[in-house]
Amino acid sequence: MAREIFHGTLDYAVVDGDLPIRVVHVPKGTHPVLSFHDHSYCEIVIVVSGQARHILDGENVPISAGDVLLIHPGAVHAYDEARKMEIVNLTFDSSHLPLSLLDGCSMPLFRKIFPEGEKPYHSARPAAFLEPEDLAEIVRMLRKLGDELKDPRPGKLFSSLALFMEILVFLSRKGGQSGREKRVDSLIGEVIRYMKSHYTENVDPEKLAAIAKMSGRSFFRHFRMNTGCSPVEYLLKLRLQHGCDLLVAGNASVSEIAALCGFYDSNYFCKQFRRAFGTSPREFRRQYRPR
Repeated sequence: MAREIFHGTLDYAVVDGDLPIRVVHVPKGTHPVLSFHDHSYCEIVIVVSGQARHILDGENVPISAGDVLLIHPGAVHAYDEARKMEIVNLTFDSSHLPLSLLDGCSMPLFRKIFPEGEKPYHSARPAAFLEPEDLAEIVRMLRKLGDELKDPRPGKLFSSLALFMEILVFLSRKGGQSGREKRVDSLIGEVIRYMKSHYTENVDPEKLAAIAKMSGRSFFRHFRMNTGCSPVEYLLKLRLQHGCDLLVAGNASVSEIAALCGFYDSNYFCKQFRRAFGTSPREFRRQYRPR
């Protein structure tokens, strides 16, 4: 006997003119067991507490608090041993959302949520994991989104969409990295802390790569991925920002400030300052110094 599959849609839950987004809290002990179903929408499942087994496409995987499941349209799945499981579902139809993805796809988990022509993530296994403090924060954010979606006041659509995007970014940043990616980010963070303490010095790129415990090529690639610029460009930004602070807060001359920021040529300092801020150091001081 073929098992019966329930086909879920958002039509029953979304009134015309509303956003195709819904937040559903499923308390402990209330989720049906072995109820196989699929959706016409995307579903992000946050396991809040307890444990269960997630079944999808022949996989039968244990899940527990902090796990984040990602279910794309058409994927048939179910839960077993779910008596102690509490979840919050964030469901949405991306094809009917006024979204601009911008640089969201630079985050691995975001790419799994919006595959953009790539093969969708299709697995019973969690797509990500949240530490306890991050789990508590995402539950708070989802509760706020759920309340906003029900708010009758003007502006609820705008506010709800903003909260929805904030949740996606939070999940993608906190839960979308593997252990190796987190370690890489930590090492790049060490390099940045070093640069902030030694920006007045002639920083050797090879030394920065050594601090990151990477080859030069790998370091430059990961540094750009994390900061959006090269180490040299980042160092220049640090020096110029310090120059801004000195111009506003102190009485040193432009030449003295250039030296204090690690520039050995004040003319070069002025040139880079104008390129970055659209004005000269002296004009900047006149404009922003407290009167």
